[in-house]
Parts: sequence; C-alpha cells; structure tokens
Amino acid sequence: MIQSKISLIAADPRLVGRLCDLLGTMPNIDFPTMGGPFFWDTLAESQGWRLQKNVFTNHCRLLDPSNVRRAWGSESAMMRALQRLSPTVYKGHPARFDHTSLFCPQCGGNIPAGNYCSQCGSPIK
Repeated sequence: MIQSKISLIAADPRLVGRLCDLLGTMPNIDFPTMGGPFFWDTLAESQGWRLQKNVFTNHCRLLDPSNVRRAWGSESAMMRALQRLSPTVYKGHPARFDHTSLFCPQCGGNIPAGNYCSQCGSPIK
C-alpha cells in the first residue's frame, strides 16, 4: 500500500505541493540545507530568513539566516510564518511581494490594498 502511494508521488511530484496546500504547515525537523541554489525559487526574504518554493513539487520552506529549514508546507502558511517573524521588511519578486502590498491575516495571500481579501474574502484592517 505504501509502495503504491510512493509510486503516485513519483509519477506526479506536484502532489506534495497539493498536500501542503490542503494541510498548511507540515511536521518539521530542523535540518541544515545548502540554501537552495538548485531546485528552489526564493519568493520572499526578511532579515536573512527566506521563503522558498520547490520548482518540482511546489511545496515551500522557510530557511533561517544559517540555511536551516525551520518550517515547510504551503506558500500561504510559510508566508504567514515569515510575516510573524518580521511583518514590515520584505523583498523578493516585486510583482508579488513588495513593501506596498498587504497580506491577508487569514490566508496569508498577497493582496492589493482594499477592505477585503480577494482570495478568501476576509476583512482587511
């Protein structure tokens, strides 16, 4: 049974990202990394912390300034975690994560200025 599940993931690695989208944050063991020079896109940075997305599976991870993985899961869950670490300083993909954007406190999605989140409908204060 486990072999068939592993075969499914091997056939479509993006299933890992979809699972993360469903669950949000995944169980983590702090683990040193090489910092993501291969297979990872950096989506946002704040004071040395980096939010990265895997180019094959679409799951995300949060690295500390020493390149230790401190959390992994969905993009929105990792963005919320990065916001909690430093809510004011962001750099990364200018179209998606710049200092003029707002982030929904409910889903963590990047949204334009307004009264309600366009992704989940939550009121923005």
